[in-house]
Amino acid sequence: MLPEIIQYLVSGGTPTAALVNQVTEFGREALKAALNDKVFIEALWLLISLPQAAAAKDSAASLAAIGMKDADLSSVSDVLVAYDQCLERAQRSHHSHSTDLGEIARQAGLSALGEALSNSLPSLWAPTANDIRTSLAALKGTEQFSALAHGFYSKFVERVIHYYVDRNMHKLVGAERVARSVHDLRAFNESIRRHCDEAALIMRAFSRDWLGKNHYKDGKQISKDDVKRFSAHAVDKIRIELDIRKGAQ
Repeated sequence: MLPEIIQYLVSGGTPTAALVNQVTEFGREALKAALNDKVFIEALWLLISLPQAAAAKDSAASLAAIGMKDADLSSVSDVLVAYDQCLERAQRSHHSHSTDLGEIARQAGLSALGEALSNSLPSLWAPTANDIRTSLAALKGTEQFSALAHGFYSKFVERVIHYYVDRNMHKLVGAERVARSVHDLRAFNESIRRHCDEAALIMRAFSRDWLGKNHYKDGKQISKDDVKRFSAHAVDKIRIELDIRKGAQ
């Protein structure tokens, strides 16, 4: 399936609707499988819980409650290290339930969090430790979480596809093969990134409304089981979006 998509992309043509839909379906199946991976759930749960803990009146106690006791959050790197350490512990604790999809989710979470945090920091001067804390706490809002969720799902699906490509690079590149050179795969990378972003856009409104109702309206503390149910609905949302896009083409 993917070699055929690459062939369309590197030849300069436009992928057919069927091929584009296959990319989305490939990512959707990975998302379904990831629902049973504890690290995947932990990565998404921390994107919700970390900003809320940073914004709490007793942030030290709240951070400790999510596994970040004595975490130094004085820089973007500090925040990402603390996030990553939590996921490392989850991988060790749930080794039998951890898969390659969990590692991909870890990378997607780090990328989404780092991007969101960096975008909210002041650009005219070096951010202080207080700037970091303030910006991290600001990510607890529904609009900010919608951007985080969009980034996480988009980056997850993109990384799943690249995971396949990397493992099969020797089959895809070379004379008389799908791509004439590694350079030819640049079009594939750009097209897949754009498609993943577009397919995951549906997550913005859904995640915003979900967090707004469950946490801010109903006053619920979001659990990992809640996150698993949320992600299961997300898979359906992406499937529905795929069906809508099929009908429009």
